[in-house]
Amino acid sequence: MSTDFRDRPSMLDQYGGRLPLFPAEVRGVWRSRRTVVQVVLMLVFLLLPWIHINGAPAVLMDLGQHRFAFFGLKLWAHDSPLLFPVLGIFALGLALVTALYGRIWCGWACPQTVFLDGVIRRIERWTEGTHLQRRALAAAPWSFDKARRKVLKWALFVLFTILLTHTFLAYFFGTDGVLSMLARDPRENWGAFVFILFANGLMLFDLAWFREQFCMIVCPYGRIQSVLMDRQTVVVQYDSARGEPRKAKGVAAPGACVSCNRCVNVCPTGIDIRNGLQLECISCTACIDACDDVMEKTKQPKGLIRHFALNPGPSIWRRPRILLYLIALLLLAGSLIFALSSHSTLSVTVLRALDTPYFERQNENGEAIIVNSYRLHAHNQTDAALRMQVSLESTPEATLRVPESMLELKQDQSRMIPFTVEVPKTSLQGRGGLPLKIRVQEQTYEVEFVAPHF
Repeated sequence: MSTDFRDRPSMLDQYGGRLPLFPAEVRGVWRSRRTVVQVVLMLVFLLLPWIHINGAPAVLMDLGQHRFAFFGLKLWAHDSPLLFPVLGIFALGLALVTALYGRIWCGWACPQTVFLDGVIRRIERWTEGTHLQRRALAAAPWSFDKARRKVLKWALFVLFTILLTHTFLAYFFGTDGVLSMLARDPRENWGAFVFILFANGLMLFDLAWFREQFCMIVCPYGRIQSVLMDRQTVVVQYDSARGEPRKAKGVAAPGACVSCNRCVNVCPTGIDIRNGLQLECISCTACIDACDDVMEKTKQPKGLIRHFALNPGPSIWRRPRILLYLIALLLLAGSLIFALSSHSTLSVTVLRALDTPYFERQNENGEAIIVNSYRLHAHNQTDAALRMQVSLESTPEATLRVPESMLELKQDQSRMIPFTVEVPKTSLQGRGGLPLKIRVQEQTYEVEFVAPHF
């Protein structure tokens, strides 16, 4: 077995030069399953900004207005702590899947793979032909036919990446905002215009040229997968006990492997799965379909390359790390559910006014009273109008004065309501202040009434 693969990445030669990869086409059960998954994920990404729930896009992250929407749930900047359990669930979920089935995320659900394998390589096959024809075209001198194919290919690349970048922008500005910006002069929206140019160029660079190098060099997940996996992780592997020695001249009793190299030709990262588990493998299962096809043609049992663990146990779930991941996931999910269930539809903040802490005046009876000014910031986070009442709790000597007896807030409306609290000076003698409880709807907010010492 060759050990050259341990010296350098599969897409580099011995001098560090780039080796262009032209993965062969493959058909089979796993290819069909991946196609279904890719189509579903692509449709979800493209259609989510157009789907509206409760008057807002299904997913919206409006950073400018500090508002967010997730499948009918509307959140604001002060709800950002909810992101921590969400991010924790995603990170631990990825760690759990990796511990169970290896780098399956990379081969099946990563946007890099979905866009590249699901669309970009299909465009290449449509414009330049099979992997052998693409290799021959790349090595051929420039001609009218080569230029025509290259121009058509890159034009389709650009159209696809423009669609992706504008859809991505819609997650932050909404589809109405993106369509409005498209209809106006780019100089009116320089920020969005520069973002589209930069994002489109970056995506073209990645999908059209960088490709597998992103998975092997840039992506941090590929570097930490070895920490998350163990010898009971189920991954795509070659059954060397059954396949070796490979069929070759002079081998008296060859194994099942016929040395066709079909598994290498279809690999999108250019590795030889027969060398064992490698960093570059993204568990795309292309080699399984390719090998099964060869086994069927040579009338041998399928499964020479398949999913299995190095040390299979009674259950891949009965491992300490798996149980720890599951417990942590349940705790995070429970905290998220509790936070969402207790999430208030009315956001209220009571602050002291920006003028003097207090002032003194006389009422209609000539009695001296101390007055404190406050501001109530209220935000209606529901999809309907809301009426709320402000009152004082357990402070009979204090008088609350609000401009409106019943405050009204429209859908998604924010208001700043000034109000004052008055206390007779005689009630404050020797106290220098007074704790107050302001009640808004069902919530109570504590503030301090400030007065001079006398």
